[in-house]
Amino acid sequence: MRLRSVIGQSGRGGGVNVTPMIDVVMCLIVFYLMVGQLALDRKSSIVVSESVTGVERQDESDAIEIGVLMDGGLTLNGETIEVDRIGGEVAGMMVRQGVSTVRVRADEASGFGAVRPVLGQLREAGVTGVEFVTLRAGQGGGG
Repeated sequence: MRLRSVIGQSGRGGGVNVTPMIDVVMCLIVFYLMVGQLALDRKSSIVVSESVTGVERQDESDAIEIGVLMDGGLTLNGETIEVDRIGGEVAGMMVRQGVSTVRVRADEASGFGAVRPVLGQLREAGVTGVEFVTLRAGQGGGG
């Protein structure tokens, strides 16, 4: 590739075309935004326990979901929440959305000690339809 000089613009050096660099930076921004959004999806990081009993559900869109993470943290439909606020928030969501079921997806490593305060808050808020998400024994893997 050779440089061309334009008549009447002597003294100016050849410029650097930054358009490809801007394109690459924009692609990186989009990539990191997508990866960051995937990392915020805490539902996939919970490994649920196995069970030999229970009813298999196909439609999970009609329930409010509470996630109990391995470190004891809580999520309500994917958003982080404190245990003392969960009862009131769930009761309000049930009224606003007309939903009657709450699903608790607890990490296998969290133990029942992390689930007990959640159930207490739900009971105080008057929530009666609570289901636990598990895997059928023998399937293994995370949920």
